[in-house]
Amino acid sequence: MKNVLIVYHYIAHYRLPLYRILSRSDSPSYTFCSGTKSEISIKKADVKLAEMPVSEGGIKWILIKNWWLSKPFLIQFSVLKLSLSRKYDTIVYLGVMYYLSTWIGAILAKMTGKKVIFWTHGFLKEENNLKGFIRTLFYRLADEILVYGQRAKDILISKGFEASRIKLVYNSLDYDNQLHIKAKYQNDSITELFKNPNLPTIGFIGRITPTKKIGMLLEMLQQINKGDQKINLLIIGGGEQEEMLKKKAQELELEDYTLFYGPCYDEVMIYKLMQTMKVIVSPGEVGLTAIHALTYGIPVVTHNRFDKQGPEFEAIIPDKTGDFFEYEDLESMKNITLKWLLEKDKSLIEKDCNNVIDNYYNPYVQKKIFDSVV
Repeated sequence: MKNVLIVYHYIAHYRLPLYRILSRSDSPSYTFCSGTKSEISIKKADVKLAEMPVSEGGIKWILIKNWWLSKPFLIQFSVLKLSLSRKYDTIVYLGVMYYLSTWIGAILAKMTGKKVIFWTHGFLKEENNLKGFIRTLFYRLADEILVYGQRAKDILISKGFEASRIKLVYNSLDYDNQLHIKAKYQNDSITELFKNPNLPTIGFIGRITPTKKIGMLLEMLQQINKGDQKINLLIIGGGEQEEMLKKKAQELELEDYTLFYGPCYDEVMIYKLMQTMKVIVSPGEVGLTAIHALTYGIPVVTHNRFDKQGPEFEAIIPDKTGDFFEYEDLESMKNITLKWLLEKDKSLIEKDCNNVIDNYYNPYVQKKIFDSVV
């Protein structure tokens, strides 16, 4: 039986479904180690899970200390000792070159005969500069590399990495719970969100930050609603730009057509809210929003500058699970959005969206991939 250690910075709450599935595995046996201190504001797993039995939802979790020198540089001194431990056959490191202990840990692990795997975004762009050179050296420490998408794999191959050493691991959310919610609440609906509830609704879910470019959604809504076609916009989430954007909606006289719902952590309510949407539009980077939407059968529209996207953009298949508009082009975004507001066969859209999630973006597929490389 192989014993595998997965070294992480901290365990984000959304990753728990995958970590629970891996913790239940006997062959290979997976153990996680991470700190609890993060460099960004993000919901993290409860440390009590490290003490709970796996059968009751706990995870095999070794708690260590994180020392953030300054964002994004991290040192985890305990990783060095764990990298030398004879208890593990394979170590999977979060492949971030700014984590200084990973450089040393990977070298120590290889010196003691362990297999080293990096779990990483890889290259987001060609990066033909000093930073790219250092990143390439860093990735060469690994025996195999797990990346989230095909684009990252293609860039690594173009830099001389063997294709056989690079595997796609995709990403996932709370798949089982979301399937349960879909089955139980599929006939429930929310109808009184807007002054004109019968108008088609587009939506957004996620943090309201500058990178999401939500202001473009309001500008697009104003342009569309100037004509005969009127639509509503539902925004789920909070963030630093929320109040500013509410004022902008007032200035554009869009109060009757815009609802800032605010943050929502109730997955049942999120499902019901998303079922009012015909399409989710993300003017900025899309990330896990795409996986969330497609799981619930909602197509996603976002921009086509893939070096400025999260790897989850690859779940969007044009004309099937969503579409891409020209980067920062308001007219292009409007035209693509209107295309998805036209009457389409909802059952076919849901089927295409669900197929992508069921075949690739769920924790069971991820576990198979981990099992195959460790």
